[in-house]
Amino acid sequence: MNIITIFIKTFTLFKFRHKSKHFKYESLEEILSSTEYSFFLALKESLSKDYEIFAKVRINDVLTPDEIFTIQNSKAAIYRIPPKHFDYILCEKRTLSVVAVIVLDDRSHIQRIARARSSFVERACITAGFKLLRFPSRASYCSKAVRDVILNSLNTSSF
Repeated sequence: MNIITIFIKTFTLFKFRHKSKHFKYESLEEILSSTEYSFFLALKESLSKDYEIFAKVRINDVLTPDEIFTIQNSKAAIYRIPPKHFDYILCEKRTLSVVAVIVLDDRSHIQRIARARSSFVERACITAGFKLLRFPSRASYCSKAVRDVILNSLNTSSF
């Protein structure tokens, strides 16, 4: 590295470090939209005795590239994972291993870019052995209907 490159990197780091002290943040107060909260309540009411339920889990927190990748390919695979989250994940109570991931499909899933991202997530879930469950976004949900759909999906052997 030459001296000019070192100077530019040092200057850039100093400049951004100094500015970051002036950021102000505010609380979102609610981490779930009203639709997401309605579905979360239906999940809790119908499945909390059987599963642990987590909301808004980053995809990177539950999916990682297979070990056979080289370091370079592994980084490329990680960067392909969209910076998004699963709306919910269901986990075994005892081990917290992932049983299924749940996505609420809203209007954004109709857009071409969102469909491509969804397609990538679907393939990634299949290769990881996760059951990916999709529910339409609604104002309210029937707990029994949600439970029946989820349990029927989990009882089928095909991914």
